[in-house]
Amino acid sequence: MKYVVLFGCVALVAYAARPQPWNKKSAHWSAQDAQQILNDSPWAQLASVSFPDIEAEERREQPVGPVPNAPGMSGPNMSSDGRWDGGVGKIPRGGTPTLPLTIRWDSALPIREAKRLIDDKINYTADQARKDYILTVLGLVPGGRYRSAGQLPSQSRSDDGRDAQDPEPMLEGIMAQSRLLVPGELPIRPEDVKLDAATGALHLFFPRTQPIDLKAKAVLLVTRFGSMTIQKQFRLKDMLYDHKLEL
Repeated sequence: MKYVVLFGCVALVAYAARPQPWNKKSAHWSAQDAQQILNDSPWAQLASVSFPDIEAEERREQPVGPVPNAPGMSGPNMSSDGRWDGGVGKIPRGGTPTLPLTIRWDSALPIREAKRLIDDKINYTADQARKDYILTVLGLVPGGRYRSAGQLPSQSRSDDGRDAQDPEPMLEGIMAQSRLLVPGELPIRPEDVKLDAATGALHLFFPRTQPIDLKAKAVLLVTRFGSMTIQKQFRLKDMLYDHKLEL
């Protein structure tokens, strides 16, 4: 039996129907404009994931195929203690918790300009953005859960790594289960996944060897974290900046 995963659908906003920061040059953006671009724009959108309650989960068959299994994950369902990934959000009996996630195109020029404006410490160079589509998943992994060794440098001095887990098994699972899907094209697989251990931000690097253009109309990010699946579709016609598609 397949796992039933519900995706929180955020109503599509008719961005072009009203003035928005990305309709003007970045030189004219305010700090508030930059925050909106980073958190609520065509390049940064919510993708909520709902969990079945624990009683329904107990009645389900075990999933078929390999499942990423990082330290702290209890069994293939990661729900023996009522929690996934060792305890991000408890799954109550008779209840349906949700996990709001933000999916952001960090390689897109408006995002890089907005991050530069607010002096964000993690920013990708133009060369890195030309090489890869860089998508960041915010809210999936708790900050401080994993060590930063071998990953992005920690932004927190308190992250000494003494009690944190090794992130490599988790990152390998995310990398193996992630795809960018474009209609009529082969899936684009990531060539790297990095973690900012302090914030929990996951950065997925998809090679630009397969171009995405407006004719595709939409691009879908699909990834899997244990028994949970996350999907987020982006409409390409909304992702224009200075009359160019920015991804």
